Amino acid sequence: MIVPLLSQFAECFSRPGFIHFQRFVLAYMGLMGMPHCVSEVQRLMGSYKQQHWTTAYSFLSHGSFSCQALSQKLLEMLLRLVGMPEELVIAVDDTLVKKVGKDFFGLGYYPDPTDKNPGAKKRKVLGHCWVVLALLVERGGRWFGFPLAALLFVPLMACPKEWEFMSKVALAAFLIQRFSWPAKRLIVLVDNLYAKGKLAFDLGLSQQVVMVSRLRSNAALYELPKPPKKAKRGRPRLRGEKLSARQLYRRRSQHQQLKVTIYGKTLTLKAFVGTLMPSRTLGSQPIQVIIFPQRSGKLNIFFSTDLSMSPERILELYAARFKIEDIFDEVKTTGGFADCRQRSFPALKRHATLTLLAHSLLRLLSITLPNAQAIETVPWWQPKGPPSVTRLRRAVLKSLNISAGLPFYRKPAKIRAENIAA
Repeated sequence: MIVPLLSQFAECFSRPGFIHFQRFVLAYMGLMGMPHCVSEVQRLMGSYKQQHWTTAYSFLSHGSFSCQALSQKLLEMLLRLVGMPEELVIAVDDTLVKKVGKDFFGLGYYPDPTDKNPGAKKRKVLGHCWVVLALLVERGGRWFGFPLAALLFVPLMACPKEWEFMSKVALAAFLIQRFSWPAKRLIVLVDNLYAKGKLAFDLGLSQQVVMVSRLRSNAALYELPKPPKKAKRGRPRLRGEKLSARQLYRRRSQHQQLKVTIYGKTLTLKAFVGTLMPSRTLGSQPIQVIIFPQRSGKLNIFFSTDLSMSPERILELYAARFKIEDIFDEVKTTGGFADCRQRSFPALKRHATLTLLAHSLLRLLSITLPNAQAIETVPWWQPKGPPSVTRLRRAVLKSLNISAGLPFYRKPAKIRAENIAA
C-alpha cells in the first residue's frame, strides 16, 4: 500500500537518492517510541550493511532534492486520491520544538505554551519555531489534516549575515505563495496572531484568497465610511466611527440566531453579524464580523474577508483549524518531528519535510482504507472502522519484521551497594 505511494515521488530524486528517501519515510512511519534520527533509521532498515553509514547523513545535509518539489508533489497526489474540491482549505500555524545542545542552526528562546506551572509566561525555553502549512479535507462531516510543508523561523539575533530575516507572517505568506494551487478559491485559516494584511490581501496569488480568523476581544473595529453630504477636498475617509465589540454586540437589531456544528456537536447561539472595517494592521477592505459572548462573559470575534460567506460557515471553518494542533501533537509525540540531531539548516529542513510527508501518507491511508482489519496480522485482533495513524504505524513496524517490544531507551537502573559487593 505504501510503496506505490512512494513510487510517485521518484521523479524528485536521483536513483540512489530515491532509495534513501524510501528508507527514511518507511522508518519515520515505523519508529514508534524510538528517536527518529539517522542512526535509528539505519538500524531499523539495515542500510548500514549495504552502504557506508555516512551516506545516510549526507542524504539529509548534502542531498540534491528539493523540499518544495516534494511538497508540491504531495499536494497533487492528495488532491488526486482524495478528490478535488471546488475550494481548498488550508491552515497555517507555528509550533515550538525544544532543543538541547550546541551549534543548532536558528535556535531561539520562546515561551512554552504547554507549560502550565506558575510563572510560565515569564519563562522561555531554547528551541526551534516552525511555521507549518496543512491541507484540510472534509469527508463525511469530519475534517482531516495533511501537513504539507514547514519553514524555520530564525530570530533576528540568530540570523547569519547572508540570511534575510523574515517574520512569522512573512514566512506564512511565502509558504502559501510557493505552492501552485489548482483550485480557483483558497481559504486560509489562521489564529489572531497571523490575522494581518500581508496574509489577507497581499498574497499576490492568481486565485481568490479568503482569510478566516479571529480577533482579540479588545480589537479596534470601525463602521463603514458614510458618503459625504458635500464634496470636500482631500482623500475620502476609509473608516467610520470607531466602536468596541461590546458596543456592537448591544445592537440587538443586528443579532442572528446561528445553528452550527462544531467538534461533532450542534450548537445554537445568538450573535452579532455585520460588515465592518478592521484596524490598519489587517488592511483597508471591509470584513464580515461575528461577535458572541463566552461563558465567562468575554466576547469572541470571528471574521472572514469574504463578505458573502455565511456566518455558520465561518464558525465551522475556524473550528476546523484546530486540526493543525492535532497534527502538531501527533508529529511531535510519535512522528519524530523534533528528533533531528544534525545541526545544519538543510538537514533540519529536510528532516521536517520527510516527517510531515510520512504523516500525510499515513493519514491518507487511514481515510482511504475501508477497515482496519486489512492491516492487522493477528487473527484475534479485529478492530472496526478505518485504521488510525497509530495502527498504521504499528502495521509498518510488523511489515518491517520488527518486534513490537522494542527497547524505548529507559533510564538505567540504579546500582545498589549489594550488587557492587557481589
